[in-house]
Amino acid sequence: MDDPLLQPYDLGGLTLRNRIVSTSHEPAYTENGMPTDRYRLYHREKARGGVGLTMIGGSAIVSKDSPAAFGNIDLTTDEVIPWLRAIAEDCHAEGAAVMIQATHLGMRSSNFAGDWLPLVSPSRTREAAHRSFTKALEDFDMDRIVADFAAAAARVAAAGFDGLEIMHAGHLLDSFLASWLNERSDEWGGDLDALMRFPLRVIDAVTAAVPAGFLVGIRMAVDELRSALSRSR
Repeated sequence: MDDPLLQPYDLGGLTLRNRIVSTSHEPAYTENGMPTDRYRLYHREKARGGVGLTMIGGSAIVSKDSPAAFGNIDLTTDEVIPWLRAIAEDCHAEGAAVMIQATHLGMRSSNFAGDWLPLVSPSRTREAAHRSFTKALEDFDMDRIVADFAAAAARVAAAGFDGLEIMHAGHLLDSFLASWLNERSDEWGGDLDALMRFPLRVIDAVTAAVPAGFLVGIRMAVDELRSALSRSR
C-alpha cells in the first residue's frame, strides 16, 4: 500500500512493520504488581490487530518509595521478568515490537501505599492530587534511585523487550527540572545544567545497563500547566 502510515519504519536499529504505535498507558490489569495473563492477552490482541509497536506499563515503577498509584507494573523485582518475557514473546510472534514505560513517581503517589515509605522529591512539597507530603532527596536516595532505574532496565532487556521509555513528565525527573518545585541551593538546583544533572544521571545509567540495539526513549511534557499547579499548592 502507498499509505505512509502503513510503511515500515526504522526506529534506531529496530524496524517496525508500520508507523502505528499504541503508546504507554496503564489498564490496571496487574495482579500484585505483575503483568499476568490478562495484561499479556490485552497486548497480544493489539499486536494481532496490526500495530507496529505496542508500549506497555504506563508508569511501571522502579523503586519501593514509588508505590503503585493505579495498578502500575512493579519492576523492582526479578519476579516480573517471566511475565514480561511472556508478553514479549506473544507480541513478537504476532509481528509487533514491544516497549515499556518506567518511572519513579516522586510526589505523584501516596505514602499510605506499598511499604508506607516516605515519598521523595527534590525539595519538600505537597502534591494536591494525591495528598502527599514529600521528603527532600538526600544524596544516598539519588544514588539508590539511579541504581533502581538501571536494574529495572536490565530486567526489561532480559525479558526480551525491544526498548524502554523513561517517563519524565509529571514525575520525579520532571520535578528536578521544574524550578518552582526544585528549590535546592546545592549542585542539584539552580541553573539549567544543575537542574538537568539528576535526569541525565538516570539516562546514563539506563543506557549503560542495556545491550546495544535496545531502544531507550524519554517522554517529556511540552506544557507543564504551571499556572494550574501553582493554584493547587
